[in-house]
Amino acid sequence: MSTLTIRTKLFIGGESCAALFVVAVALAHWSWSGAVLFLVLLGMSGATGAMKVVLPRVQGSLSVAYVFVMFGIANFSLGETLLMGWAATLVQSYWHCKKRPPSVQLLFNLAVVSVSIGFGSLAFKPGLIPNWLPNRILPIFLAAFAYFIANTLSVSTVIGLTERLSVWHVWRTSYFWSFPHYVLSASLVGAVEYLRATLGLQAALLILPPAFLVYQTFVMHIGRLNQALERAEQEKRHAEETANRHLRTIHALALAIEAKDQTTGAHLHRVQTYAMELAKDLSLPPEETEALRAAAILHDVGKLAVPEHIISKPGKLTPSEFAKMKIHTVVGAEIVATVNFPFAVAPLVRAHHEKWDGSGYPDGLRGEVIPLGARILTVVDCLDALASDRQYRKAMPLEKAMAIIVAESGRSFDPRVVEALRERYAELESLAQSTWRQDLIKLSIDAKVDRGFGPDAGYAAGSLIESNCPRTSEEVAREISALNSIRSQIGRFESIGSDLSALEERLRELIPFDCIALYGRRGEMLECIFAKGEEAALFRGLSVESGVGVSGWTMANRTPLLNGNAATEFGVAGKAQSKFSLSSALSMQLESEFGPIGVLTVYSRQPDAFRTDHLRVLLAISSTLAYQMSLDSSRPANGTRPAQAVPGAPVGEQLRQLSQAMQADSVPSTPLVPQRV
Repeated sequence: MSTLTIRTKLFIGGESCAALFVVAVALAHWSWSGAVLFLVLLGMSGATGAMKVVLPRVQGSLSVAYVFVMFGIANFSLGETLLMGWAATLVQSYWHCKKRPPSVQLLFNLAVVSVSIGFGSLAFKPGLIPNWLPNRILPIFLAAFAYFIANTLSVSTVIGLTERLSVWHVWRTSYFWSFPHYVLSASLVGAVEYLRATLGLQAALLILPPAFLVYQTFVMHIGRLNQALERAEQEKRHAEETANRHLRTIHALALAIEAKDQTTGAHLHRVQTYAMELAKDLSLPPEETEALRAAAILHDVGKLAVPEHIISKPGKLTPSEFAKMKIHTVVGAEIVATVNFPFAVAPLVRAHHEKWDGSGYPDGLRGEVIPLGARILTVVDCLDALASDRQYRKAMPLEKAMAIIVAESGRSFDPRVVEALRERYAELESLAQSTWRQDLIKLSIDAKVDRGFGPDAGYAAGSLIESNCPRTSEEVAREISALNSIRSQIGRFESIGSDLSALEERLRELIPFDCIALYGRRGEMLECIFAKGEEAALFRGLSVESGVGVSGWTMANRTPLLNGNAATEFGVAGKAQSKFSLSSALSMQLESEFGPIGVLTVYSRQPDAFRTDHLRVLLAISSTLAYQMSLDSSRPANGTRPAQAVPGAPVGEQLRQLSQAMQADSVPSTPLVPQRV
């Protein structure tokens, strides 16, 4: 037995007191029915006590000695029957027993047998059965039923109390099935009683063969029960293995998302924590809850199909970029559908950007047509996105984010879900933070691979961005004239740092900016080598990591950025002060034949201040400016400028002439950073 609880001890004490009462009654009405026959039946009771079967899943066994106990109830005194029951119990407890029972367990078994025999004898007592019924057969069945109830319920109760299980469950699964065997034993005793009336009391010996038959029936039944339980265990293990495979699949896909977006790991954990708690509050059915558990991790898996530069863009998306972003719901549902989950995960992934008023995507579902799991996921996903750092803005305070969610109740979100979240959002945030694991698997996304000299298809030559903005011929002529003047002016630069200030005035005529900054590449960092205009002091000397902010994103993706968030130049949690006035940014990468060499970025106080024609201006001067930056990096220690190429010549020709001049003069140069592969 396990450690006994107070309730278990009280029950055992009560059972023992009842057993003592039965013994006292037996001693008070003691009588002998014949020494020889009693000794024979006592020996048979002990022998059949060894014919036991071990019950599955519980610490207990049954024996066919019950047949002789029932015969004793029908033909012997209470005291004699108790001796027969005790003999069978002692043999059953110690015969071929791998582990001897503790003394308290043995005493309890003896007490249970005593109480059961007492109830059986009371049920067999004359006067309880109507006179018009058979006066021997029916009392035996009543005694068998009373014995069965008293015996099995007592054992089930102590097992349930000790193992902290349901008493009803223990009795129903481990003992109820044995009732037909008790009825069969009672039938055998009834048949012997009939023979005794015609052949004498010695006919009791005829019980032995049927008793062995009952034992074999027990054995076969237990064997089939054990086989069924083993099959059930195998099916359970198979189901657990399948569930574990599904879970590993979920985590593998979640890691794939994390490789795409570094903010995803903690985001997914918080979304899942919030969603599971709301599922309980809103009484989501078990299967839908499991579907939501998986969807909370996999809802953004479709972002694998969205270009990296769109996901990490530190600014507003263009209509074409947003169109590309929206496909992540459809692609995500298609990916999840291939996993063949045993519950409907794909519909939740597809619908997690649908809105209550029907203005969401991809299908424009409205109201309760949207699955409840998706409605929960939509709300908690939006709350966590607002309260988390993103590439394009800093995190909002949780209270402010929740206020935005409440304001959208009935439009974007299900009011019932919003109300459930509003009542518990602070508690759920604490729960998510306390359960977040810091030891999760980290992917080697920053690993450097030295093997391989180039892609099989070669390197890309680059591409230009063209504008479709309609312009008059006069506007085109003025722009061409201004650009030629600017390029000519750049070609006469002695040094970028000192001469770019003069260019700033001419460039402002074509692009309405409030600040301009030029960044030079230093390994994987950008360093601001020139800044002029509002907030210029904050930019001078600023080092920006590749991929961070507008300029870092432009260098990392080698793609221009239109109307990015200027504040992100200092990182999401960087040093941009609250009085920082610049809002939007236009950034262009500067490419030499050796790879990225720097970034030119202009900033404006106005949001979305720049247009595609402004981007075209930067594109037009970028190659000439990149060339001059390469000259600066090649300047010799004496400060003299290397021989210049012919101004206005193509950049490749200019660099070729520069290379020849440097080789002829043996001018030492600082090598440029090679293109990162």
